[in-house]
Amino acid sequence: MRNWLWLAVLCCVMACSEKKTDFSGNTPLKINDFNKIFKTVELPISISDSNLSKLRDTIEIGAKALGQFVPDSVVENIIPAKDQKAILYPLLKIEKEAEYYLMLNVHRPTKDEIAVVVFSKKNVYLDYKIITSFLVEHKGSRHYGKSVSINKEPTFLVEENKMDEENVLVYEKNGWAFTENHFRLIYFDSNKKPESKTIINPLDTLATNYVYSGDYARDAKNFISLRDFTGVANKYQFFMHFEKKEGTCVGELKGLLNFNKNQATYTEKGDPCIIHFTISGQIIKIKEDGNCGNHRNMTCYFNDSYDKKRKPKKKK
Repeated sequence: MRNWLWLAVLCCVMACSEKKTDFSGNTPLKINDFNKIFKTVELPISISDSNLSKLRDTIEIGAKALGQFVPDSVVENIIPAKDQKAILYPLLKIEKEAEYYLMLNVHRPTKDEIAVVVFSKKNVYLDYKIITSFLVEHKGSRHYGKSVSINKEPTFLVEENKMDEENVLVYEKNGWAFTENHFRLIYFDSNKKPESKTIINPLDTLATNYVYSGDYARDAKNFISLRDFTGVANKYQFFMHFEKKEGTCVGELKGLLNFNKNQATYTEKGDPCIIHFTISGQIIKIKEDGNCGNHRNMTCYFNDSYDKKRKPKKKK
């Protein structure tokens, strides 16, 4: 009898120790327990709407649980509180030397989104990115395909293919990577025809009193505008826009320049893009140095020259 009593007590203790972890977020959660529900994956791997359900776990994660480890603003962007039909599932875990990635699936009746959250090895939140979404209406379509390919770096390459009305294959590729503590677009390629739209110059109405201030252009879609940075000698605001290869390659950039005589260089902390500016007479030349792929398509560069436009005469 005494042996049966001890056996009952032992079973009770084991049952309590095997109590399932609460991932609703209504109770405190340890991040190591949170991480365990993400299956570590070997790269490379490809994810599409056809294999997504096989890769994700069936455990549901509450927004409050995610909110114990990332900022509230990030949780709201990944799974908005007003979206009552959205369900959050753990997808995959990617281990690297300096950080690790948790991939989440936000499931809705009409679409599935894939979000990636990055932590340091000390479990400190670093950044996040909603990589892409799969629409239910496209699942199984012979005229549309979309996938996320993840290589060993890892780079998250989103590739979208579809047949247009003329039965021509149209594609778009976007490559995202976590670098310098942020997710950045490091690759872009597409054969989509750009939409015809008006280009808004945010500096158009600003002062042009400095010696180099003005508009340098070839036409309405290829130009650089320099404007006074009031109160600071030799410092200018600039905005440039170009469209090459019959409009299939577009670039745009806005920033500040400090001229030393007739030369200046655009560089910003955290941006791998570097561009050199040289003004000779009425001509401005630009030369790209570094990776500016997050400001332009991948098939063209910020290398060109433009003539300065004459200022319109003031009416008397």
